[in-house]
Amino acid sequence: MFNNYLILIPTYNESGNIKNLINKLVEYGFHVLVVDDNSPDNTFDIVKNHKSYGENLFGILRTKNKGYGKSVVEGFKYGVEKNYEYIVQMDSDFSHRIEDLLNMCRLSRKYDLVVGSRYTSGGKIIGWAFHRKLLSKYANLFAKSITKSNINDLTTGFRIYSKNLVRSIDFQNIESNGYSFLVEIIHRINKDNFKITEYPITFIDREIGESKMSLKIIFESIINLLKIFFSK
Repeated sequence: MFNNYLILIPTYNESGNIKNLINKLVEYGFHVLVVDDNSPDNTFDIVKNHKSYGENLFGILRTKNKGYGKSVVEGFKYGVEKNYEYIVQMDSDFSHRIEDLLNMCRLSRKYDLVVGSRYTSGGKIIGWAFHRKLLSKYANLFAKSITKSNINDLTTGFRIYSKNLVRSIDFQNIESNGYSFLVEIIHRINKDNFKITEYPITFIDREIGESKMSLKIIFESIINLLKIFFSK
């Protein structure tokens, strides 16, 4: 049912989560691509030793030019080359629920981009401290103001893209690599040519492993958003 969907999962030190997530996704017939930034905790070894590897589970091990955005671009290239109809971007830590994924897949047949949104009506966050909710909320308001976007959650890493939309994006000129990469992708989409919608998700904070968010990533994201603003 979902073998024309490629689930793209960028990873770094996710050995505690990745096997269980793969197991759940392949049960539904999804094809899964793990793009790993040479995790020292042997995340990629778990992937390549999985019983489904080479059938509906695939992997890319990156040893240079690393980073979240670069990993996503690598996955997009793979998905387009293999001619998948839909490319799903999601996290490896179970913060994105399978039940939301299934509903987003149903929507994806009517839209070119389905954004799993924490900040549209019905969306919510479970497990974050107040200061982190505040930071995320105002980061999105800032991004929305700068880009003049109608999307409420520009920093979510839970999305479904149509093949045609991915092919339309000029990845060679995307400079950002951290979470501002997520904002820049939507900013570059020609809104007149593609249909975009938000789906309200329940985001659940990870139970295993550590968040990749850092002050360096936040600072880089702010700088890149300002670059977008002044380039207009």
